[in-house]
Amino acid sequence: MSESLRIAMIQDDWWPRTGGGPVHVKELSVALAERFDHTIDIYTRALKKDGSSHTKTETFANGKVRVHRLKPSTEYWNPIGRVASLGTPIPHLLTEEFDIVHGHTFLPAVPTRTAGTFTDAATVFTVHGTALNSGVGRDESALAGIKRRLERLFVLNFDYDHVISVNTEHLDLLGDHHEDLSCVPNGVNLERFDVDVDRRDEILFLGRLAPKKRVSDLIDAFARIADEIPETDLVIVGTGPKGDELKAQAAQTAVSDRIHFEGRVSDEAIPRYYRRARLFVLPSVWEGHPLTLLEAWAGEVPVITSDVEGIGEFVEHEETGYLVPSESPQELREAIRYALDNPEESRAWAANAYELVSDEYSWEGVADRTNRIYQDITSDR
Repeated sequence: MSESLRIAMIQDDWWPRTGGGPVHVKELSVALAERFDHTIDIYTRALKKDGSSHTKTETFANGKVRVHRLKPSTEYWNPIGRVASLGTPIPHLLTEEFDIVHGHTFLPAVPTRTAGTFTDAATVFTVHGTALNSGVGRDESALAGIKRRLERLFVLNFDYDHVISVNTEHLDLLGDHHEDLSCVPNGVNLERFDVDVDRRDEILFLGRLAPKKRVSDLIDAFARIADEIPETDLVIVGTGPKGDELKAQAAQTAVSDRIHFEGRVSDEAIPRYYRRARLFVLPSVWEGHPLTLLEAWAGEVPVITSDVEGIGEFVEHEETGYLVPSESPQELREAIRYALDNPEESRAWAANAYELVSDEYSWEGVADRTNRIYQDITSDR
C-alpha cells in the first residue's frame, strides 16, 4: 500500500484561461487525492480577464485538493504577472513541508528547482510540450529567442529528481540531460463526454488560436471544399493570439457566413461541441499530447489531424483517425472529403478511438503511474 503524501503542484495558468495544462493538473490532482489519499496544494497565478479578477481559493476532492491563486492579478500575458509567477510560489514551498513539488512546463520550473535546492522535498517536472526539437510554430514575438533560451535552461538544464514527458518523442532530447525519465500521457474523463446531443453537419476545431495550431490551414481547406459540402459549417472554438487574423482570413472567403468563431465557451459546453460535430480537425505543426485529441475520441467524433510530433505516435492512420502532413491545406481538404464521403469508415475510426481511450487514457491510470514515480523517489530519499 502506498504512503499518503503532501504534494505541491505548480501550474502557470488556470481558469478562466482554458487549455490542456489546467485540465491535466486538476484531473491528475483529484485522481491522486481520491485514489491514494494524498493532500495536494496547487499554486497558480491570480488572473484577470474581461475586467474581472480571479483570486478565490478553490477546493476539490472533499478538501484534499486546494487551488491557491497567487497575486498579483494580471492578464495572462502581462509581463509583470508572468515574471512574478517565478517567485510567488516560493515562500509557500519553503515554509510548508511538502514531500513532493511537481512543476508543469515551463515557468514553474523556477520555483520547482528552488524547492529542490532549499527543502527536503523531492521534485518532479512534467514537460507537456516543447518546440526545442523542431522550433516550428512556436512563437512569433520579438522575444521568441530569449524565451527559447529560457525554455532550454528550465527544461533541459535544471536538475529534478524525475522528469515526465507526455509523449515518447521528447524522450531522446530529455534523456540527454536527465537520468530519471518517464512517459506518462494525458488522460480524459469519459463520463464528462456522455451527453445526449444530435450530430450536426459541422467540422470542429477546438483549442488555442495559436501559431502552432495552424487553424489558417483548416480555414483554407474548408473554403476550397465548401461548395461540395453546402450543408456543412466550420465551427472554431477558442481564443488566442491568432484570433483577429483568422477572423480576417475567414471574412475574405466566399463562405464566411459558414465559418463560426465561438470564442471561449464554458467547460460544461465543451462536450456538446464534440458530440454534435461530424469531424474534429487538429492541423497543428507540433503538440505535446493534445487533450483535445483525447476529448474528441471521448466524444466519439472522427478525427483528422497532422502526422507530427506529439500526435503521430498516438493516432493509427485509418484506424483511430486520419493523418495528414502538416501545413498542407490541399491534403487536409482531401482528408475532409474522404471522411465525409465515407461516413461508415470514419465512424469506425471514432469507435476504435473510443475503445482505445477507454482502455488506456483514464485519469485513474495516469494517477497510478504518477503515484508509482512519487513512491519511488520518496523511498530513495
